[in-house]
Amino acid sequence: MKIAGRILSSFALLLTASLCAAQGIQPEWGAAFYSFADNREYEPEQRQIPQSILGAWLAPEVGVQLDSVHRLRAGVGLLRYFGSPAQGLDKVEYVAYYHYNRKPFELYVGSFPARSLLADYPNALFYDSIAYLRLNSGNIFWRISGERWRTDIWLDWVGHQTEMQREAFLVGIAGKYQLKRAYAALQSYMHHFATVAGIGNQHIVDNGMARPCLGVSLPVNFLLDSLNINAGLLASYSRERGVDERYRFSTGFISELLIEKFGIGLKNTLYIGDNQLPLYEKYSAERLYWGDPFYRNTFYNRSDFYVQLFGSSRVQARFTWSLHAAAGLLSHQQAFTLNVSLDSRQKSGAGRGNRRTIKSLFLPAVQSEGP
Repeated sequence: MKIAGRILSSFALLLTASLCAAQGIQPEWGAAFYSFADNREYEPEQRQIPQSILGAWLAPEVGVQLDSVHRLRAGVGLLRYFGSPAQGLDKVEYVAYYHYNRKPFELYVGSFPARSLLADYPNALFYDSIAYLRLNSGNIFWRISGERWRTDIWLDWVGHQTEMQREAFLVGIAGKYQLKRAYAALQSYMHHFATVAGIGNQHIVDNGMARPCLGVSLPVNFLLDSLNINAGLLASYSRERGVDERYRFSTGFISELLIEKFGIGLKNTLYIGDNQLPLYEKYSAERLYWGDPFYRNTFYNRSDFYVQLFGSSRVQARFTWSLHAAAGLLSHQQAFTLNVSLDSRQKSGAGRGNRRTIKSLFLPAVQSEGP
């Protein structure tokens, strides 16, 4: 029976490949591996939870390229927490999406990994734990881009309404305009947090956050490989319908500094302002807020000292030691992340655009072969 099943599966694959070839459709494949080890030695007085989070995602995909602009992909995301009492997997997420790409438009529809698409969002809006817990973003991501600018509009349906689960979704707008070395940028979203199905004592809660900023990115020179400075406003609102119809607005100043040389860098984030998560104590277990709980403090400074161990187009590995100053206390965090990405569309010469890493201090640069 097993042999017959394998023969049938092989025949089905050959038939699918033949049909694709006859229609001019190119089969594709991809695979991603993401591992994280994060030790958080926080002080409870800083309104944070000390904990350690370790695990790994494996996400294989297969698909077809219909033509130069249309493609379909499907796969699965498998999560295992290290030390979990579960005997098998801790989480399974299904991947299935359509991708359109022809300038000036790029469109994703379905359930797709969106970590790289939302990379500009700071921790104030998306806590770094989100990357550990969720592989996919749902529904729609639409990017319009020009020579100096881009605009992103996206929808992520994070809660399907049942008798046990609230209906919830996020709608986001982000963008950037580059003028030589200066730029203006915006990251924002609105979170609609509704109720479960049926009659209950829950309330609809709305909240949203935005970070508009101005910055400058200086060119690479013999002193630095990267220098980026920005400053702007961090603003949010919360409203608990049926309890308090008023909008609770929170505002503050936020700035970022990033410097890097040979893959060794410092990213410093400073925030001074109001509590950005005023309903956190009541709704933290239900994930009303997606931002970092450190922004409940009126003063917060985070300094990330990192080493980029590998930085190729296929493999990125980083170790980060973070210092968190808040509530008059200093705490620290150590994190190691590893990303491996394989794709049938990658070319053998793709490594020529690799980042400089710490090994550049000890080994000469190696040029990849290719046309």
